[in-house]
Amino acid sequence: MSDLLNYIVSDLTFQLPFSESFIQNALLNGLIYFLLAGLFYCLLWSPFQLKKNNRIQVKVTSTFTKRTIELLHSLSAVFIFALVDIMLIKAGQAGYTKVYFTHTGLLPFLTSVSLMILSHDAYFYWSHRLLHHPSLYRFHKIHHKSTDPSPFSAFSFHPVETLTESLFYVLFCVTIPIHVDGIITWQIIQQIDNCILHSGYEIYPSWLTSNPILKFKTTSTHHNLHHKRNKGNYGLYFTWWDKIGRTWIEDTDDVFEEVAKRGYKNE
Repeated sequence: MSDLLNYIVSDLTFQLPFSESFIQNALLNGLIYFLLAGLFYCLLWSPFQLKKNNRIQVKVTSTFTKRTIELLHSLSAVFIFALVDIMLIKAGQAGYTKVYFTHTGLLPFLTSVSLMILSHDAYFYWSHRLLHHPSLYRFHKIHHKSTDPSPFSAFSFHPVETLTESLFYVLFCVTIPIHVDGIITWQIIQQIDNCILHSGYEIYPSWLTSNPILKFKTTSTHHNLHHKRNKGNYGLYFTWWDKIGRTWIEDTDDVFEEVAKRGYKNE
């Protein structure tokens, strides 16, 4: 096991040939996702059930078989993401993208990561909404088989949806300068956020929606309602695009507050 871990982290500067860098990055991405999803699952689902009174849907319809299928779909998506990663990084090393490898300070780093999150939020909202169009929904249907989502369903995508998601950071990396570590930081942030949104439990405090700043953060309840009702609440990190696009599910805050305060709302 230690030899495998040493192999996975032995080329974090991406100097190996393309095929080897891809294998290592795919294993690293898969390991990070599996550890994060596994951590959230153990803490919230089984065995610890730390937030058992804050389960969003009362009836558990997710089965072991469903969660296994979700995990396999998610891992396949992570490997596709890893392939795009290496293509972008190698292209950056050759000077074809805006990805750079020498640190220029904390402020440019934080600025580029913040810009990537904000840009991804806009891209995700509109591409997600587009995938709900009847002519394209067949590519999104796999993800919505998880009507009672778990952390393992975070990236349970059809390959076409995975490539649609990947297109964002291709466009970003050929347009906006960003350090390679900024890309990795963004990926970890979005993996954590996706695991929370798909956790099936509300982990945020009930006062979140009344805070003038934090009220714009999406919650697990926000995304869980999207999975349960199969429409509305298309946002990823923030709620403002749903408000602007008039796709906000009106009782989201009511459900959230009841789940956060008393455990759940039985609809």
